[in-house]
Amino acid sequence: MSQPTLDQIRREIDAVDDAIHDLLMRRAELGEQVVAAKNGAAPGAPRLRPAREAAILRRLRARHAGALPFPVVGHIWREVITSFLNRQSPVEVAVWGGACRMAVWDAARTYFGVTTRFAPMPDAAAALARVASTAGGIGVLAFEPGGEPWWRLLADADGPGAGLQIFARLPFFMANDASVTAFAVAPVREDSGDETTLAVLHGAGGNEASGPGQVLARHAGTALVALPGFLSAGDPALERARAAHGAERATVIGGYANPIDAPLSEG
Repeated sequence: MSQPTLDQIRREIDAVDDAIHDLLMRRAELGEQVVAAKNGAAPGAPRLRPAREAAILRRLRARHAGALPFPVVGHIWREVITSFLNRQSPVEVAVWGGACRMAVWDAARTYFGVTTRFAPMPDAAAALARVASTAGGIGVLAFEPGGEPWWRLLADADGPGAGLQIFARLPFFMANDASVTAFAVAPVREDSGDETTLAVLHGAGGNEASGPGQVLARHAGTALVALPGFLSAGDPALERARAAHGAERATVIGGYANPIDAPLSEG
């Protein structure tokens, strides 16, 4: 059998593109049905569903094959997901990039899409205050182990981070830029089934290296620790971590669906 000509291959590509476009338009129709269903939900029902979003991307990652890098596929789906999040109610993302301003901005833009409004913030406290005062507000803040300890503000019931939770770690596709870490915050948190919990240990005794979990940062008698699983206040695993680290108390400040390992080349 002879090899197809370049023109034949291009015609097939056009046909595949049309099929993909048809499916995207059908996906949009279903998304409109979701918008209608959520608009009919009880007042205060969550619009942002990080667990559902993570589940969609993990399912696609598990079935993915071929030469197209999964981060490309994941980026397409993030655009689709966030476009309909904005259809339900407009989203604003307040971004504070710390010492990696452009890289954090890029990570936020990649995750929350081109249809989302972004607002650069002069410091972490301003970003948290903006989220707390904005309907549909989300924050993306740079995290550096020795940098600004803004995570302490999430444990302060009277501070600008009161009521907010970390719900995502960026980049979500680790191959994008593993050297940059940012956390997304909002007044929501869900269990995706494969989670890491973040807690602030108050009055940590200095033996953090021997306790469970991973200590990400320390500041002024507190420590930020990452613990496996979806933990909440009163969880026995959280209490064991507090005791092992010699802390007086522990405050959960959120967590995140564990990022997807997605190399830029599948070969």
